Amino acid sequence: MKNLDAPEDIFKKLLELSASIDKDGNAIIESEGLNSGLCVKGVVCRPKEPKEVFVPRAGESSQTEADESKEEKAGENDAPVKTNIAKEDYEDIKKRISDGNDPDIKLPLKDTKTFKLWKNEFRGSLIGGFQSGCASGPLCEEPVRGVLVVLEGVEIAMFERRKKTGTEDDYGIANPITGGMVVAALRTGIRTALLTRPARLMEGHLKLTLHSSLSGLGPLYEVLSKRRGKVLSDTMVEGTDLISIEATLPQFESFGLTSELMKKSSGEVTAPELIFSHWEMLDEDPFWIPITLEDRALYGEIVNNGDISTGLANNALKFIRLVRNRKGLIVDSHKIVVAAEKQRTLARKK
Repeated sequence: MKNLDAPEDIFKKLLELSASIDKDGNAIIESEGLNSGLCVKGVVCRPKEPKEVFVPRAGESSQTEADESKEEKAGENDAPVKTNIAKEDYEDIKKRISDGNDPDIKLPLKDTKTFKLWKNEFRGSLIGGFQSGCASGPLCEEPVRGVLVVLEGVEIAMFERRKKTGTEDDYGIANPITGGMVVAALRTGIRTALLTRPARLMEGHLKLTLHSSLSGLGPLYEVLSKRRGKVLSDTMVEGTDLISIEATLPQFESFGLTSELMKKSSGEVTAPELIFSHWEMLDEDPFWIPITLEDRALYGEIVNNGDISTGLANNALKFIRLVRNRKGLIVDSHKIVVAAEKQRTLARKK
């Protein structure tokens, strides 16, 4: 890709590469290498090897020194060392992605055949997988907002026919692939990628308008501060001793607001009028873990095998647990009863 300095040129290039943009501000773009076919690769393994692409395991290094050499001979009488062809193709396409689009590279026949298969048969499922992955996020199964998905490369397992004609017809798909499989693979990839980066929740905010007397300002500001509210303006109403107040409040904190205001202010505050205002990011890490000694002294030790936060004073984690519990999803804070018939109540000895 040529160097783009002006913001207008960058925006135009992104629009050219964009495949779909949804109503929640999410978009998916294809790299130049994917559009030109440079980053679309067909993986042809040996006859006795499994006909599948290489998938690196968690914690596995990308490439070792032993894998750098493809076939080496230790001596004249030694057989060549066989390497993993699928892994070599995986490392090759990673190198192509990092190097960028090079128009001088000529694609081999198997990659040309793979690119035609992707463009004509499977690319149509790209938008379906993107919409499915952004329709329900991995945290609360709620729509994702403001995420840019970049599809950099595609690998498809191929096989080579015995009778060769020297054309693209010498290669075919090793395993049957349907559009639903492409949608499921892209959906899983998007959800997995979202968990590899710091995740944040988008919280709905309400705009409230109410009137209060001078004596009711103290309790009013106390309640709003406790519920994470923000006062936008407070002006005197002409001809009266009332003050008109406009503020924003998270939607979760609006439950029970009227009764608490009436109780704390002894009726000096009117019932608030609530309307939807905007979406705002909740800047709290739901997977925060106390590590330092000072954090452990303030928030306690790590619970549940040490892989999640304690949940103390963490609104993001509290919201995730409440939403998942309401939807019937797995919640880490609940105890699962494995064998209910084996439980017993021990009598208290006096």
